Amino acid sequence: GSNNAFCQPARHASIGRFRETRIMLSPSALALLVFAARYSASEAGCPAGEGYPTSEDKTCVMCGAGTFSVEGSTNCTRCPAGTWSSVCGAVDINTCQKCRSGSWSSQEGAPSASSCHDCQP
Repeated sequence: GSNNAFCQPARHASIGRFRETRIMLSPSALALLVFAARYSASEAGCPAGEGYPTSEDKTCVMCGAGTFSVEGSTNCTRCPAGTWSSVCGAVDINTCQKCRSGSWSSQEGAPSASSCHDCQP
């Protein structure tokens, strides 16, 4: 997990994933539909900027600072070493900012520019 106290909100629109539709189904058709919906939801992953907190917990939560996820992913990917991001809910790797010239961070998933340290001559 990451510390969300340092997060800045991601700038992307969120679109509702569910729309209410009322139809009449037989009990067996309804049971099959519920099973199919649960199966496809577990296979579909999460909206962009979200991922599962653990492999056992299949509830999508916002990615913390230093991470990002694309649509359909089930996990938040850490920004690579040499980069950082203070954005929560980031939707792609472009949110990861390079350390300033003359500095480096070996930490994957760095949440702030202070993770970058001056290179030794």
